[in-house]
Amino acid sequence: MNTIRRTAALVLAAVLAAACAALDPNDLLSRQAAPAGAPPDTPVPPPAGIGLGEAGRRAALDFVWTTVNERYYDAKLNGVDWNAARDRWQPRALAAGTDEEFWDCLDRMTGELRDSHTRVDSPRRAEEIARHESVTLGFAFRPLEGKLAVTGVNPESDAFWAGVRPGMTLAEVAGEPAHAAYAKALAEAREGSTAQAKHLYASRRILAGEEGSTAILAFARGDGTPFAVSLMRLRAKVRPRVAQRMLPSGFGYIRLTGWEQSMQGRMIAAIESLKDAPGLVVDLRGNPGGSALMVRNVAAQFFAKKDKVAIGRTLTRTGKPITLAFEWIEVVKLEQELEGKGAYLRPVVVLVNAASGSGSELFAGILQSQGRAKVVGQTSCGCLLAFMGYASVPGGGKLAYSEVGFAFPDGRRIEGEGVVPDVAVPLAIADLLVDRDRALEEAQAVLKRANVAAAQSPRHGP
Repeated sequence: MNTIRRTAALVLAAVLAAACAALDPNDLLSRQAAPAGAPPDTPVPPPAGIGLGEAGRRAALDFVWTTVNERYYDAKLNGVDWNAARDRWQPRALAAGTDEEFWDCLDRMTGELRDSHTRVDSPRRAEEIARHESVTLGFAFRPLEGKLAVTGVNPESDAFWAGVRPGMTLAEVAGEPAHAAYAKALAEAREGSTAQAKHLYASRRILAGEEGSTAILAFARGDGTPFAVSLMRLRAKVRPRVAQRMLPSGFGYIRLTGWEQSMQGRMIAAIESLKDAPGLVVDLRGNPGGSALMVRNVAAQFFAKKDKVAIGRTLTRTGKPITLAFEWIEVVKLEQELEGKGAYLRPVVVLVNAASGSGSELFAGILQSQGRAKVVGQTSCGCLLAFMGYASVPGGGKLAYSEVGFAFPDGRRIEGEGVVPDVAVPLAIADLLVDRDRALEEAQAVLKRANVAAAQSPRHGP
């Protein structure tokens, strides 16, 4: 037996050395999985890829274009003329004044696919993502009621200590009317899956930048009084977290800010800790997504134990599963189902907004399509494709490219559309100004109605 095993191992090693493409037809092993992040006190190294030169830039552009052309999940590339995209962006990329501008050109080239998961990150941006960090002015805004309204403020930011608060409106950016600055940012931002996604890219062009750089901004308070302030861009940690509590209404509440696999145990523990609550709110607002495996494992907690639930079908370039080892191991199956764990079987509401993306949309869509939960809030990002890991681009950048699409059992797709809430609760400046969470209020009202209906329904058996 040992001789057979040794012989088999030698044969396998020889085959692997000669046929890596057969072992790993989807190029999974050579890529970096979702970054685990570095310890908080780890110094941020200087960005790689400084001074690429024309040869380096051509190598990076060739790698990005060819990889997408050969491996993108849709062989028709979403109907995009990919050769023409290269012709448009190559001269601009090669002539870019700085390497950061060069990487931005490559990202905007991939943006022509109108796919938020297919993107190029510069070495600097890749380092930030790996460390769960961002460099920002410390507030978020979005178009609302004809204005650019502040929707959130980081309490550790200059913006907070300068007095910027939700509900205020952005009036000027560096002396330019805010609407004009935003229109310029939209024009320069890469395309995304939806208008919601493109807003996120445009706002980042205004808010992000070099650590320590400053921006002079003008705001209008709720009473209309103006104030101007100089804000510094600071580095902020954005590591995912789980928080739970019992609300005064008696319903349970869990907030998850990112689907990182390391959060799975805490998320399931939070669900189990609230198992006696008559209803549960799962708040995924602002959660951009993450691990699809964690999504599946958490969603399984809301279905009866050992029930087999068909949740949809994955879409791949070849129409076949994604495999390893000569197609012996199916990494991603075509027909997707989960086995219920039965941790929580009472009424559930999922809260989403325009910044809920990817894994959050998959979770909300699974529970909604199965009639297991009501979705409350605003239509989500519409960014539901998947990549299996980052490919290293010559010069230090990172490429993510969509390898998997997803359709629910009824054929419905979230990509480009978003999860449409069962109960829509639009944002309102008046609510932001008084810190009123109308979506959470409506979520609890939905749970209350579900409990009343259950109490009034006829019961069978003893």
